[in-house]
Amino acid sequence: MSTREEVYVAINEERDYQDMKWGAIDEHSHEVGSWLTIMRYLLGKAESAYTTAHGDSASLDEIRQLVAVGVACMEQHGPIKREKIDLVAMRGSL
Repeated sequence: MSTREEVYVAINEERDYQDMKWGAIDEHSHEVGSWLTIMRYLLGKAESAYTTAHGDSASLDEIRQLVAVGVACMEQHGPIKREKIDLVAMRGSL
């Protein structure tokens, strides 16, 4: 198992790679729907890798790319923050 910090490092490295490959967000901006289409394509690749490869590494490679594309979308269009919630009350209801 990895830490959240390790996961975020991998996502940040992927975003850096994507910017080097495709250019900065302002050089290749997309509508939200276009970002979703790219993410769906990468999800399909992750699912295909899961069903054809031995082990999880090929799928996880695609998932890293997928998540980084989602980050790029939020970089361009802005994140929507979750409303503050009462975690104690939420945990009590589970």
